[in-house]
Amino acid sequence: MGESRIITIALVGAGSVATHLGLALKNAGYKVEYVLNRGAERGTVLAEKLEARYVTGFDQLVKPDLMIIAVSDDAIPVMARQLGLCTFPVVHTSGTIAKEVLSVTGPDYGVFYPLQSFSPDKEVDFLKVPICIDASNTALIQRLEDVARSLSQTVCLIDDSKRKILHLAAVFACNFSNYLYGIAHDLLAENDIPFELLLPLIQETAMKVQVRSAFDAQTGPAKRGDVSTIRQHLDMIQNDPKLLKIYKTFTDNILKTYSHQFSTSDIHPEEE
Repeated sequence: MGESRIITIALVGAGSVATHLGLALKNAGYKVEYVLNRGAERGTVLAEKLEARYVTGFDQLVKPDLMIIAVSDDAIPVMARQLGLCTFPVVHTSGTIAKEVLSVTGPDYGVFYPLQSFSPDKEVDFLKVPICIDASNTALIQRLEDVARSLSQTVCLIDDSKRKILHLAAVFACNFSNYLYGIAHDLLAENDIPFELLLPLIQETAMKVQVRSAFDAQTGPAKRGDVSTIRQHLDMIQNDPKLLKIYKTFTDNILKTYSHQFSTSDIHPEEE
């Protein structure tokens, strides 16, 4: 690696991704020299945690070895244009934005995408976080891989198109399932039933899919084609149009996946 080794880092952003990634970099021995963030309160808090300097503009930076832009997707192109041509490599952490958005910053640009759901108050073991990288040239790919492997046990070189598919899959697997947890929580709370009763079921489902395919792991009334149970469920939520639509959509898709020759409309017709 020699002189090309990344040591000093400028971090743009102070949200959950920036915070978790910044702390992981610091713990791995990297020097996060700068934290640049529009909001002074969050920026200074993160800078203090990382023993970095809080700055408000790109003109306050002395050349770092790497800049990581960890902000919302919509803000990345804006940041890239504001930064303009520079003499150091620049990467972003988005799962959906093409790396070429950063081409305005110079010849060395890329992606450093940690595939995980980050929350402010929940610690994450970065060794278990897959990191997806990509870059404009092989030299930068190697440098990013060196950084990624110092943080995680799983590092993948993935281009823009596959990274977008991965992000879409993550939305189905994580964001949508978490939304469904919320529905389950509210159903139980309305009937004075503790949500904690579902936790072993949720954990078992998550564990099961690690050792077999989701197709083989599927259980429940729709997989079995259990008309009586499905009808009961539909009757229970018939006065909640939003919940009814969600239940029917999932149930009909599961029924079709497992080759059942009927749908929820056959056993619970829409009212005229």
